[in-house]
Formats: sequence, C-alpha cells, structure tokens
Amino acid sequence: MGKTTTSTLLAFLLDRAGLDPGFLLGGVPRDFDASFALGRADGPFVVEGDEYDSAFFEKSPKLWQYRTHAGILTSVEHDHIDIYPDMESYRASFLGWVRALPEDGVLVAWAGSEAVRAVAGEASCRVVYYALSTDDVGDVSPTWLAAPIAPQGGLQPFELFVGGSATRTAMSPMSGRHNVLNATAAIALATEATGARLDELLGALRGFRGVRRRQELLGTADGVRVYDDFAHHPTAVKETLDGLRARHPDGRLWAVFEPRSATASRNLHQESYPSAFGAADVSLLAPVGRPEIAEGERLDVRAIADAIAAHGSKRGAEAEAPSSLDDVLARMERDAAPGDTVVLMSNGSFGGLHDRLLAALAARAMTRA
Repeated sequence: MGKTTTSTLLAFLLDRAGLDPGFLLGGVPRDFDASFALGRADGPFVVEGDEYDSAFFEKSPKLWQYRTHAGILTSVEHDHIDIYPDMESYRASFLGWVRALPEDGVLVAWAGSEAVRAVAGEASCRVVYYALSTDDVGDVSPTWLAAPIAPQGGLQPFELFVGGSATRTAMSPMSGRHNVLNATAAIALATEATGARLDELLGALRGFRGVRRRQELLGTADGVRVYDDFAHHPTAVKETLDGLRARHPDGRLWAVFEPRSATASRNLHQESYPSAFGAADVSLLAPVGRPEIAEGERLDVRAIADAIAAHGSKRGAEAEAPSSLDDVLARMERDAAPGDTVVLMSNGSFGGLHDRLLAALAARAMTRA
C-alpha cells in the first residue's frame, strides 16, 4: 500500500537533496511537471514497482523487469485477483523480485507486517526495517522507527528514531498513520542507498505537495471539503479515512466508495470492508463498477452498508447503498453540511461525481445567498 505516494516522495526528497534523480511514477506528482524524468546519467532512478503483469503478451510481474539495486517493500496484501487467484501466487511475485536484489543492494521493509517480514527474509542483500512505535514487529528490530504525534497546523508531526537514537521531529504534510510509514520508508531508503543527509531530507519533507488522487483536496463549496482518493483495497480505505478524520476532527466525515478495480468489484474482501469504514459518519457505497462480474462473485455493497450501519448505530453512523450515482449525488447535495468532509474513493473516474458534487454544492450556496 502507498506505492505511488512513497515513490513520488522518494523522488521529491532526492531532488531536493540535489541528486537530480530520474523517475517513472504511477501517479501525477504535484511537485514535478510530469510523472517521468531522465535525471542525471549517473544519478539515482526511482521506479514505482508494480506486481501487475507486464503486458498482455508478457504475464510476468513488472517488478521482475527492473534491475533494482535498492527497494522498498511496503505491504504484501492479496490484490489483482484477475492475475493472482490466491495469496500464494500473489506472494510469489514479490519473492521473485526480492530474491533478484543484488547482494550489495538494500531492501527497506515494513516490520509491522508478518507477510512483509517473511518475504524480506528471502533477500540476499542487506535488509533495513522500518515501523511505527506501536507496530507488532515480530522478532525483528527496526532501524527506523516513527512515533506519530497529534496533528497540528495541517501537518502530521512524528518523532523519528534511527538505530535507537532520536533525531528530530519530522513534519509531514500528509495525514494518517500510513503516510507516516510512507514518509519513514522514503527517508530511510534515501539515506541508506544514496547517502543523502538526514537533516536535509527532514527539512524538505514538509514542502512535499503530494500526488493527485491521493487525499487530494479538490475544493471547498458551501463549506464542504471535497477530497479525491484512489483507495479501493480495504486497508487503503481504512487508512485514508483514519487520516482524514485526524486532519478534520470537526464536522461529519462522508466516505463515498465505488468498487471498480478487478479485486474491489469481487467479494474477495467482502468481510473486511465494513470495519474499514469505521472512521466515517456517513458511508455511501455506489454500485459495483464492473456489472459484468457474475453475481456469485460480485461484491455485495448493500450487505456491507447494512454491516456498517449495524456496527456504527451506537455512535449514530449511517450507511447506505444507493442504486445509482445520481442517488449518491442527491444524498450528498441534500445532507452534507458546512464543516463536513467528503472523500470520494475510486480507482476510476467515478462518473465525474467530483465535479458534479462541487457544482451542486456551489449552486446550493447561491440559492441561499
């Protein structure tokens, strides 16, 4: 989880450290003119790794096509069910990549995941672990440890420890526990693999403007903040909502979710989704974006909405599964109030709902003026 954010941040930090990196990213960075650059011939090159197949005629993972010298392993959670029918086949894509890392390379791996630790253990190169101070790290000792502090001034501070020694308080513009991990991973690799100065990296961090469609604030209309996010896996949904809840503790948090990816549209994670929406006050689950999937395999959004509502009834949380995107829009236009935060989560265009919502809220404000 967090591949695009972590790789984009790594490229940003290396750039600010004066290393003129090349990069090839899977999102649109807000700090560069494009998602790719050649960089200096003898400088580092950052590639966002992807376990999806390389092409319709080449079914091996993209990860296997790169001559990686140093890498970050953030998670190993079953995804891309259209390519990997089970967890073992999915895990094998990462094992192949890790085993190919050269002995003089380095792997930065999240110690808070048992699956990541197991895969990282197959590396022949040096493995450096990172984690949050609250993570269960099993039998490994993280070199890089982050302890989040309460958000302040729109920033997410965290104490950073390296080799057991405190450094200084880092200030990240990205909200959420997962983004503290992403920042720690990027800083760790930049330091461990390129020799970039830690104090310089920490100073640059707060200037990072992020990636489009990753907790991107599209605008505020009639006092309602509207965010766009690419989240579609249950873990990503949970971390996105937890992060935005921490950033905006006042007002209601609206989670508007469209299952559209090959994995999210299927019932593989049916039981995991309800708890992912725990931070939201109102959850709206749009129709599955791939109606061609057989009903027996398709995600049941109505059942998820019922489970969310039942679990959140004590604190007044609401959830429903409107039958169309027009109905989703109508509910938000009617009930989203000034001070509320809406996050639209989909890995597709979501039927243009982002612009439609902002326009509807602006028109609503005009009628009251």
